[in-house]
Amino acid sequence: MKKILSNILIIGLCAAFFSTACVEKFAVGDAFLEKAPGVDVNIDTVFSNAEYTRNFLWSAYGQIYCTYTNGNMMNGAPIDALTDSYHCYCGWGGPFKSYYPGLLTEDAQDTDDSNFMGRFSYSTRPNVLDADAGGRVSIYETVRKCWQIIENIDRVPDMSEEEKSRLRGEAYTIMASRYYDAFRNFGGLCLAKRAYAVGENFEDGRATAMETVEFIDSLIVCAIKEPGFIWNLENADQGQWSGRLTRASARALRAKVWMFAASPLFNDDKPYMEYNPLKVTEFTNINHVWFGKKDPTLWNRCLEYCEDFFEDNAANGNYYQLIQPATQDEGGYRMAFRRAYRYRNDATNHEKLFEAHPSQYMSSTAVNGTIDQNGWGWGWAGFAIDGLRQGGATPTNELMECFGMADGRVFPYTDIYGEGKNPQGIDIFVDRDPRLYETMVVPRQSFPSGVVGDYLDQSYIDTWVGGGIPQHSTYKASAEEIASHYKKFKWLLDYDGGTMDDEFIGVSYIRLAEMYLIYAEALAECDRAQDALDQIHVVRSRVGLGRLETMNPDLKLTTNKENLINEILRERNCEIGAECGDRFYDMIRRKRQDLFTKPLHEVRIYRLDENGNRMGEVYNADKDEWEIVDVKWDPSTPWPKFEYEKPQIKTGARRWWDEGYWTNKWYLDPLSRVEIQKGYGLTQNPGW
Repeated sequence: MKKILSNILIIGLCAAFFSTACVEKFAVGDAFLEKAPGVDVNIDTVFSNAEYTRNFLWSAYGQIYCTYTNGNMMNGAPIDALTDSYHCYCGWGGPFKSYYPGLLTEDAQDTDDSNFMGRFSYSTRPNVLDADAGGRVSIYETVRKCWQIIENIDRVPDMSEEEKSRLRGEAYTIMASRYYDAFRNFGGLCLAKRAYAVGENFEDGRATAMETVEFIDSLIVCAIKEPGFIWNLENADQGQWSGRLTRASARALRAKVWMFAASPLFNDDKPYMEYNPLKVTEFTNINHVWFGKKDPTLWNRCLEYCEDFFEDNAANGNYYQLIQPATQDEGGYRMAFRRAYRYRNDATNHEKLFEAHPSQYMSSTAVNGTIDQNGWGWGWAGFAIDGLRQGGATPTNELMECFGMADGRVFPYTDIYGEGKNPQGIDIFVDRDPRLYETMVVPRQSFPSGVVGDYLDQSYIDTWVGGGIPQHSTYKASAEEIASHYKKFKWLLDYDGGTMDDEFIGVSYIRLAEMYLIYAEALAECDRAQDALDQIHVVRSRVGLGRLETMNPDLKLTTNKENLINEILRERNCEIGAECGDRFYDMIRRKRQDLFTKPLHEVRIYRLDENGNRMGEVYNADKDEWEIVDVKWDPSTPWPKFEYEKPQIKTGARRWWDEGYWTNKWYLDPLSRVEIQKGYGLTQNPGW
């Protein structure tokens, strides 16, 4: 821990002047000093001038968590590849090397190279990799910056008291978010409650899980109470300042923190896992990873903070609203959803509450002046997109089934896979939840009008065996990217540099749709099922879906609490999946061993001929193998009928699927062996 105290001061101060991690449209690029100070920068320099102080805070903004930056990916794979929704087919990917074969160890936290294999880094080493290029950043580097701002901003001579208050609110919120990032990966943390002097020892040890969440909450309360911390940006300021945190960001974060805290991972009758008696030390305490009891009133706290958010929003003219479709059809629904998750707030888009700006543009055009079909101009997040395109996160059949039908029914085809199982040749991909088509590529005969950049503007999508897309040529796809016979569409769209050029992207840490779903979950846990269903419908109605309870009466959602919670989790996956890793953390906080251990599947779609026989494969007796033959569709003929298989994923098969292998240690990551050995009271999590 001494390293953070001696090194972060210098690195943190200099980062404000030498960093370009934040986006120019966030004003930080334009706000950088015309002439940066030399290497003798110190804390007096930073707080001697308002512009220097602002730049110091902007460098902390550049460290907000985003699952699509290199430092937060597992060597090219986002955390979604650990869920039931996506699978990594890259042999060099972090999941393929660590989690899937069960080889993750506490030493994974201590690597200094870019091939980080853990899902989140716990380290007090500042700037473990080049943060300005998307590398890993110690949460304590960000924490120290924020404390320095809070403790010293009153010294700034040329800044108004109102602005000082606002910047304090932003610093408290950023710091709270970084502690929350670590809390949901490790449990109780070492809590730095001030900026330590250089060389000063940290001696408080590891806090309990409840102490940690209460501390995070106290930071958020400090932010909310700052009189200068505004509720929302003015519309005229969105172009320059979209993404700056507000009191709405803090209130939303508070609800999200308590949703995680109230969930069964820490809040249950017994801990998720006991310590091995042989590994107990003088510092070991089961309350580092358990609240000590099950306390249902924690859901009341989450509910209260949701209501605080919506009341504050109403008092401010309901500034934050869901983006609504321009037309009541698939095209309108899809574009409303795309605007909500993908683009930054502007004068007509007020859905994002807390977001990360990895860089400025969508395409690499803004970076090097040329259109690169592989590019995603997010600095090092371009590496992230290469990872997605190379199979770092390929959709599973389970994700396809997560999305229901266009009328609001859940996916109804429970026994359709296998030869002869679909005698009517039903196309299971028609009339689906519009968000399915915005999330992954599936076979389609036609596309709705008004949807820009849809599948490279092809007239149809033929991902069946023997179709065009599985040959990898017409869609610029690698074999791994479509190994499941699905491919990712969310974020990537069609890679069309002509239509996606220079788009301003904002990755949501929290957006308004999630607030409705957090509210719904808290209501459900507080036995207010109908109120919960009302909140769910607010989100679903944006894409034209019927009421969940009306369209699925067999689920008995007004009386069956377990089914209702499961439907909320499913809805969260449909709405905010692959945005901030929420599907993974939902599986963690709900202790869904069943989802982690259930084998995942690909899909094989077979076109049927007029006699109901499968096409696309021919047996070669000489080679004793099946060969794929061309059965592309002629658009002048009727759309084909199909049969389906869902083979279990074998490439990178997860040890979690092996009977008897799973252990609950996987709910939390191991902490760094190096950090534990420093002797300041950090302990290892159970099972590691």
